Amino acid sequence: MYIKYPHSFRRNARLLVLSAFCLVGSFTLGLQTSGNVQPVALIEAGGLHLPGDMDGNGVADVSDAMIIIEIAQGYTTATSDQLRADPNSDGALTVDDALRILSNLSLL
Repeated sequence: MYIKYPHSFRRNARLLVLSAFCLVGSFTLGLQTSGNVQPVALIEAGGLHLPGDMDGNGVADVSDAMIIIEIAQGYTTATSDQLRADPNSDGALTVDDALRILSNLSLL
């Protein structure tokens, strides 16, 4: 015996089957392509900055303090990477920042 369902039930059943198929397909495709992702190093992405490291060598040392003094005196302009490496994170490179680096070096 054939049961005649209302038109809306048949349409909803088709949509349910189609959405389940799409869900399974996208999950399968995602599993197949998940191994092809290449990690991006934080250095390449402009990620972590050591506070006080003005020249980008990974260490805050005397040369970084000298760069800050040159910027504070107006001999050179600060780059965006140098502003992100501001030792006290106030957005300006001043003599206080150079003194902070030197005082941290004296504590080591």
